[in-house]
Amino acid sequence: MAKFSLLITLFAALATPLILARFRITRVPGAVSEIIMGIIIGKTGLNLVQPDMTLRYLANLGVIMLIFLGGMEINFSLLEPAKNKAKAKAKESSPLGIASLGFFSILILSLALSGILYTTGIFNNFILATILFCTIAMGVLISLLKETGLLDKEYGQTILLTAVLGEFIPLVALTIYSAVKQKSYISAFGLPVIFLIAIFLLRRFKPVFGFFEQIDKTTTQLDIRLAFFLIFALVTFAEQIGAESILGAFLAGAVMKLLQPKEDTMDKLSSMGYGFFIPIFFIVTGVNLDLRSLFANPKALILIPVFLIAFVISKAIVYLVFRHRFGHRLALAAAVLTATTITLVLPILEVGKSLELITETQAGAITLAAIITCLVCPTLFNKIIDSKRAS
Repeated sequence: MAKFSLLITLFAALATPLILARFRITRVPGAVSEIIMGIIIGKTGLNLVQPDMTLRYLANLGVIMLIFLGGMEINFSLLEPAKNKAKAKAKESSPLGIASLGFFSILILSLALSGILYTTGIFNNFILATILFCTIAMGVLISLLKETGLLDKEYGQTILLTAVLGEFIPLVALTIYSAVKQKSYISAFGLPVIFLIAIFLLRRFKPVFGFFEQIDKTTTQLDIRLAFFLIFALVTFAEQIGAESILGAFLAGAVMKLLQPKEDTMDKLSSMGYGFFIPIFFIVTGVNLDLRSLFANPKALILIPVFLIAFVISKAIVYLVFRHRFGHRLALAAAVLTATTITLVLPILEVGKSLELITETQAGAITLAAIITCLVCPTLFNKIIDSKRAS
């Protein structure tokens, strides 16, 4: 059966959206449905798939593509300070100001929650818990904001910026923490090198990127070749200096976005990522979940409600930050939506397992808690937004 693992995984990736369409299930994020499909065909369910070297390699490429496309979603125009700098109030109420205050409030609350878990002995890795609580599922947020027509509005842009900070800062923190745990202190201090390399690549390719349009052909696809060169260049450099590969992938996406690719280029990259590599990553994640062992372990089982509550409470502070600018309902909707987390949780857990900071069973419990946020929070967000529009 191991020989057919890749074929079964690809069939599962094809069948999942067809099943959702057949039964008109529209509120479940694609990532969650693919993880559930992996659970069905993996260790917990039918045990049809045993990931071999090829499948694991494709799954690794999937997480790299996922983080790369996340980097490409950044709207850098939102990072510009308010034009009227003379008015401090205008600056503070800008999307960047509100998002920055929102995220750092999340960080403070995450530190407090992690301290509680550490003190009570429920989860003994204070820093890893803090990083997990800070994460926000930017990909899920973007799709929901697009569906509701809010992405291009100030409200949607502010939530998006909060999500950007909730993806980038945990990535940097994870890289530093990983280097310290491996006692690779030189790598931690060498972290700025990867940013310098990203800036160098941006400056090097920006003058010639426009030239691609003159010579690009269907058979050459220079824009796509450049994108993959950026991905593997920054991922390779990141690994060489001891940084996490996903940080390199995120910076590659940011560089690609700053090159201002055509909409067609972004569509092609999204098609390759979400059409092939990323579903494999999510399905393999579900395949590797051993829920039987999880449910037989009371200590690990308690982590599901604990982390679920912590994911929600850590983002509750967003309500207070958003309320003054956007009102009660929209602030509540923002707090609920930012509690959604899955895309960055999974690679963080992979790093945690590789460093032997957490067990496979603990990772499974935290993954299930993240899956529940993706099932519940988007539904609540839609209901709040619909009631706001109806009023």
